Amino acid sequence: MKQSPMSVEALIQRFRNNECTPEEIELLQQWVTQLDVSGSSAELSNEHLHAIRDRMYRQITGARQVPERHRLPYRRLLVAASWLLLIVSTAVLYYYLRPAAAQHHTGHPQLTVIENNLPGIRRITLPDGSQVCLNMHSRLEFDPAQFNKKERLLKLSGEGFFEVVSLPVAPSGEGGTQNKVPFIVETGSLRTRVLGTAFNIEAYDHESEVRVSLVHGKIALDDTATDMTTELSPNHSLRYSKQSQSWQVMPVEAANVALWTQGYLVFNEVPLQEAIKRIGQRYQVAIECNPALVQNKRITASFHNIAWTAILENILFVHDLQYRKAGDKVVIVEAKR
Repeated sequence: MKQSPMSVEALIQRFRNNECTPEEIELLQQWVTQLDVSGSSAELSNEHLHAIRDRMYRQITGARQVPERHRLPYRRLLVAASWLLLIVSTAVLYYYLRPAAAQHHTGHPQLTVIENNLPGIRRITLPDGSQVCLNMHSRLEFDPAQFNKKERLLKLSGEGFFEVVSLPVAPSGEGGTQNKVPFIVETGSLRTRVLGTAFNIEAYDHESEVRVSLVHGKIALDDTATDMTTELSPNHSLRYSKQSQSWQVMPVEAANVALWTQGYLVFNEVPLQEAIKRIGQRYQVAIECNPALVQNKRITASFHNIAWTAILENILFVHDLQYRKAGDKVVIVEAKR
């Protein structure tokens, strides 16, 4: 899989904020040793930029150790990182504008795509002023040419917490009435329609359900596959099954809905098997589980700043399960009696 240039830009920003781990600083040093930054006024040709970009990608996919004598002082590394950020920006334009030009000729909309493939939470301000928190392994996309006109339409894969501003439409003439520009989030066949509110959506591609939870305001949900519609009031959550195309509305603690935006790991009536998968993805742990052991089991809990081992022990304990380590894997088993 090709490494996204955006991750390089994010790594440089982490370096500027003194947030890099020693391994990340080592990786930056390896990239910088490939650059000629001795002259800050040097002009870089397109051929030079592309050559550097290619070397960067080779370093990303197969970094090697740098001898101690080649390691750069912090100040020089910071200057070099600035050059690297400039080069990355050029690479990003090359990476994204070329497909955009192709879309222009084919007549397809040129979508804005926002992804969070890094640890932590990505906070986004949309063109209308609405705020979105995007969780790890999540993706948001919209057509900037149409957004804010008749509707504000986005597509979400993963998890996002939305705080939507209410936008009036200008009157169509004397005596006309002001309507609101609807805010719509598509997750497969499920459409969440909003006028102004705060809500959370969990819609991971690999999971069996979509969960929509309302903090305040009012939202309507439409299933385009079945033509069913329902409205959700605050402190309630809708659980939608992708397989059966059915849903269930249940109470939810609004205070817990957005805890993940503060760094918590949150499960709100999540199937136990999918909760285990989330732990494995978040902490990069290989966890094996017999589906029969976790069938029809769910978990509601939240955790903050504790080890994955404690999290796994807690969610398994309530279902009379435990885990054991087998080499480099973790296996879910029945608890010993």
